[in-house]
Formats: sequence, structure tokens, C-alpha cells
Amino acid sequence: MGKSAFGGVAVINRILHGSKKRWILIVAAVILLFIVLYVYNDYSSRKRYEEKAVMAKEYLDSGSFEEAQEAYREALSMDYGDKELMSIGLAEAYAGVHDYDKALEVLRSRYEIHKTTEVKEKIEEITAKKTDHRYYQLISYGDTYFSNGEYNKAIDEYEKAKLIKSKLDTSYIKIVESYIALEKYDLAKEEIQDGLALTDSERLKRLLDKVQSRLNEIKYGEILTKASEYIYQENYEEAINCFNEAIWLLPKRDLAYNQMAEMYIILKDYDSAKALLQNYLRSNRSTTSQEVLNKIDDLIKKREEKKVILNELYTALSVVDIETITRILKDSVYMDIVAEEGTPFYYNPSGKTNLTMGYGLLISDKDKIYAGGFRNGMRGGIGIQFVWYGDVDTSWCYYQGEWNNDVPNGMGKAAEEGFITDDEGKLKKITIETSGMYSYGLENGTMTKTFYVDGVEKKVTYEASEGIPKVYVDDNSQPIRSDMPNHYVIGQIYINNKPTGEYYSVKQGTRFTIKFLKD
Repeated sequence: MGKSAFGGVAVINRILHGSKKRWILIVAAVILLFIVLYVYNDYSSRKRYEEKAVMAKEYLDSGSFEEAQEAYREALSMDYGDKELMSIGLAEAYAGVHDYDKALEVLRSRYEIHKTTEVKEKIEEITAKKTDHRYYQLISYGDTYFSNGEYNKAIDEYEKAKLIKSKLDTSYIKIVESYIALEKYDLAKEEIQDGLALTDSERLKRLLDKVQSRLNEIKYGEILTKASEYIYQENYEEAINCFNEAIWLLPKRDLAYNQMAEMYIILKDYDSAKALLQNYLRSNRSTTSQEVLNKIDDLIKKREEKKVILNELYTALSVVDIETITRILKDSVYMDIVAEEGTPFYYNPSGKTNLTMGYGLLISDKDKIYAGGFRNGMRGGIGIQFVWYGDVDTSWCYYQGEWNNDVPNGMGKAAEEGFITDDEGKLKKITIETSGMYSYGLENGTMTKTFYVDGVEKKVTYEASEGIPKVYVDDNSQPIRSDMPNHYVIGQIYINNKPTGEYYSVKQGTRFTIKFLKD
């Protein structure tokens, strides 16, 4: 029993001794495995970092800033690598999409950990970029408003930009251009002067010359307007003073000379007008001034000739002498003398050429003339408007009668001459006269149309309201049917005051007015 127990212990000791060796080997193997895994993991992590860093830089260089941001953030989350370099890269990626606040946040966080010169310089660089970006962003906003014509809003944005970079001339120039667009030249000049006090910009100096020139032009125009008002008031002495002031301000501009000469023409002082323009043209060139001077020469030469032909035309219109009127309108003297005066042109046998009240002649253009009364500068009272066409359809037309507010108003007669084609294809002259009441050029009341063809006179009397002829009815108050489709009867045709049994029809929608008002 004793030997057996001892033998059992010996067996156990051998087993334990063998297990201890195995455990040592197992532990050693585990430790070695951990070391290998650690080394491999470390190598893999470093490799991933290096790959991510390279990828981030490639994204950054190619302008793929959002991908670069993600790559830099992943690189920074790793335990390895150059944190400062990655932080700077991430900041540049943020700056690439103009997210300067995040870029500065990254750099400042890094600077708190490790205050290096590189990070500090990068903070300064990003801050400068942020300032530049904000400046040009405001300029861009302003440019957008400017292009849309919202000049006041543009100025607000340019003013904000000016606060950022007050020594750059760009914001001043753009504010000035906005004021010019608004025609606020005084404010434009003030802005230029403010800018020159800080920038001494050559561009602003050139703009100042432009703005000052425009201010002179505005003042020049105001002076001439004042001169025109004096002329209207017939205060010619003060008008001359204004013209002289304008000439002193811009001595090379021809407008004051020309208007002053025109004033002398109004006064019929052609000699003074000629001397004024000759003096100006000795030192300057002006087509307009030369034209005015030529006109003055023609006026001096043709003064009496013009008076004769205009008096003849006025008389012919007053008595409705169609033959004389048309002859004068086609006459070369009329074309050369009267038409050159320009239109509208007013004439009175007494010599007055700017009619506001009274009687006289108005030439609207070479083929449209009026003789009769004027009220407040418009046709009013009794008068005749004659229009020459000279074509196959219509030779001429006129209205003679009452006028008010520059249009036919009241009793009057309209007439026109043209040609129609008969059943054999031959042209026949036709004259149509329409007498009755007119309201602003529209037939309004009882009207009578008279047709003259081949010596035959036909008449039709009808009713009209605001130009629309009314339906003619028989004794039973029933409308007479027209033989033509889309037409209706407005009256019975008479010859020598006797009914012919024929009726006069017009097309549906007809509205009678004086011919020259439709042209």
C-alpha cells in the first residue's frame, strides 16, 4: 500500500512537470502572437494613415475639397501621423469651399495644443483669405444688384466692402458708377473726393473729370431751359444773359449758339443770328450750326418769296381752292422753303410764327396743313385741315368746320377725292362729302353723304352715334335688308332730291371717322 501511494505521487509529478512546460510554451506562443499582431496592426495603421494622407493631398490638389475634408478628418482620427500637417491640410480644404470659420477653428484648436510658427502663419493666411473673400463677395452682391438696375441696394453692398478695404479704389469706383446710373452726380463727385483722400487713384481722377463734365452739362442744360422759359415769356434780354452764361461754361458746345440764333430768328433779326454763328464757326465745327446758318441765309434770301407763297396757301385753304392748294403743295418753292423750316411750322400773315391764340397756318408736315383758329396752342374754332395723298386710292381729303382741343368737334364737312373702278375696269374719279355733327372726329348725329361720280350727284342721309351708323328702318320701323352679306342698310339714296329706290349699305362693324384721323 505504501509503495503504491508513492508510485502514484510520482506519476502525478511527472504529469504536472510535463503540463508546466506545455503552459510555458502556450503562454510564450500567445505573447508572441500578440507581439506579431501588434506589429502588424501598427504597420497596417501607419500604412492606412499614409494612404489616407496621400489621398487627402491628392483630393486637395485636384480641387475635390469635400473629399479632401473627409480624408483629412480620417487621418486626424488615427493615432499616427503629423497632426499639424493634417490640420493645416484640413483647414485648406475648408478654405477651398470658403468655409473659413471652420478652417480657423481647426487651426486655432491645433495652435492651443502646439504653438508653432507654421500654424500661426496659416491662421494669418486664412484670415486674410476670409477678408478677401468677404470683400469680393460683397462686391459680387453689389454687381448683381447693379446689373438688375437696383442701384441703391448695390451701393449698400459696395459700402460694406469699402469698410473692409477702404484703401482699394474698386468699391469707390463702383459706388460712383451706381450714382451715375441714378443720375446723382453730386453724390458721385463727393464719393470720388472721399476715395481720392485715401487712395490717390488715377481711375478715380479720370472719373472725376467725367462726372464734373456731366455736372457742367447738367448746369448747361438748366441754363438753356431757363433761357427757353424767358423766350416763352418774351423776356429776350434775360434769355440772352442765360445764353451768354452757357457759352462761357461750355464755349465749344454749339447748342447755346444755335438756340440763341433761333431766338434771333424768332425776332426776325437774321443779321444778328448770322453774325453770332459766323463768329462761333470761325473756331469750331458744327454741322448743326452750319445748317442753322444756311437756313438763315436762305431766310434772308427767300424772306419775301416765302411770304408770298404762304399767304397764297393760307388764302387758298380759307376758300377751299383745291386746285391752288395742290399746285402749291407740289411746287418746288414750297418744298424748298417751307419744308426746310421743320415741322410743326406756324405762320400768320402778320409774320407771327408761334401761334397760341388767333388765326394762322399750321404745317404739320409737307402734306398736312391747317388754316384757321388756334386756342391755347391747339387747333380751335373754325378751321380746315387738308391732307394731300396723291395716290390712286385717295388724292386728298379735308375737314372744314368747328375744332376743339386740336380735333374736329362740332358742325363741319369732311371731303375726300379718289378713284374707283367701274364694271368695265376703268378708273373713275369719285368725290365724297360728309356733312353734319362731329364729336372728336367721329360722326355723331344726322349726317349727309354726297357722292360725285361722272357728273352725277347722289346723296344719302342717315343717323350716327359716336361714329357708328344706325340701321335704317321703313315706315313700319322694320330694318331694310341689305343685298350684301354682313352688311346693313343705313339710308336711302337720292338723286336730285328724289329717292332712287336704292339703299346705301355698310359692313357690320363700320365706324365713320375723318380719313386723316385713321392714318
